[in-house]
Amino acid sequence: MRSAIRFGLLALVLQAAVAQTRPDVAEILKKVAETYKAVSQYEFVVDLTLHDKEGGPPSATRMVFAFKAPNQYRMQGAIPGMSAGNPDVGEMLIVHDGSAVWFYFPKLNQYSTLPASELAANDPGDLGDLRPEAADVFMMGRYRGAADHTGGSKFLREESIEIAGMKFDCYVCYVVTVSPEGDESSCTWWIDRKRFRVLREATADSEEVFTDIKLDESLPDGLFKFNPPPGARKVEMRP
Repeated sequence: MRSAIRFGLLALVLQAAVAQTRPDVAEILKKVAETYKAVSQYEFVVDLTLHDKEGGPPSATRMVFAFKAPNQYRMQGAIPGMSAGNPDVGEMLIVHDGSAVWFYFPKLNQYSTLPASELAANDPGDLGDLRPEAADVFMMGRYRGAADHTGGSKFLREESIEIAGMKFDCYVCYVVTVSPEGDESSCTWWIDRKRFRVLREATADSEEVFTDIKLDESLPDGLFKFNPPPGARKVEMRP
């Protein structure tokens, strides 16, 4: 009987110790927000996997996104949705140089351009989303606002993952985000325990793995310039 009581007390003590050392999701998300909030220029290399809702095989692509405040960015890769209905397009490059936005389709060797002044929030189609501030929010908004995502979010576990040949110890957190419009969504973040960067993000529809992250590192000006390659044909691109 005494042995049973001792083991019972020991179990209670161990449970209490585990509860005390369990990471606080609010504190983790606060540090994520601090990591991203003041960043004025950045570059992400992302391996993106999209899951087929009909049960077909997933599709994988690599995306590169670079941004320099206040109004320059570069987006390159097989951009989801941009080539829908036209498989000949393949990968594309979008460059906003501060005064104009450029579109280049390497497979077709074609390019187009629009003045930045023509990109407004209420533009038809996806043109409004091409504004630098919209692109910046799309890439960084959920991380900069991580401290506001504590409602419904929870710490899941600690886990080591390997990315681009390097091993990272991560906090794995289930995160519930709320958009400015009030739309709620959920995802799982793998957060680097040392630098509080989101290294992997998974939803029911997709998974993103950040194979390279540059935050407030100097980016070359040429990254945000576009010069049509030799022989490239200019085409009109209007809504």
